[in-house]
Amino acid sequence: MYPALLPIPIICFVGALITDFAYIASAEMMWLDFSSWLLLAGLIGGGVAGSLLIVELVRAHDRRALLPHFFFLLAAWMAEVFNSFVHSRDGWTAVVPTGLSLSIVATVLGLLAGWFWQSAYRRSPEIVR
Repeated sequence: MYPALLPIPIICFVGALITDFAYIASAEMMWLDFSSWLLLAGLIGGGVAGSLLIVELVRAHDRRALLPHFFFLLAAWMAEVFNSFVHSRDGWTAVVPTGLSLSIVATVLGLLAGWFWQSAYRRSPEIVR
């Protein structure tokens, strides 16, 4: 179940970064609302996926393969929690500069988490049962 849920937070975090850039380019409040909704969906999806990942960590024989993935995903999720609070502000200060910076950091961390998942899966395919 976890591999099916992992893309949800990563896609939502990348989408929030894209809508942040769209908001900076146009100053249209719609893009700020899209960013906030994508952050919420990514946080919910990431929370569910993270819970399942903890179960996988407990059940896994080779925890060392999953630990970098877990820590990058946790770091991305925590950065997006703070980003969600920043995006709750009104207007331009919701995105520039702190919101955009947090979106970039969390997107990079989320993509690294996905990369480490693929790396762990290639080393030991029995991770996904």
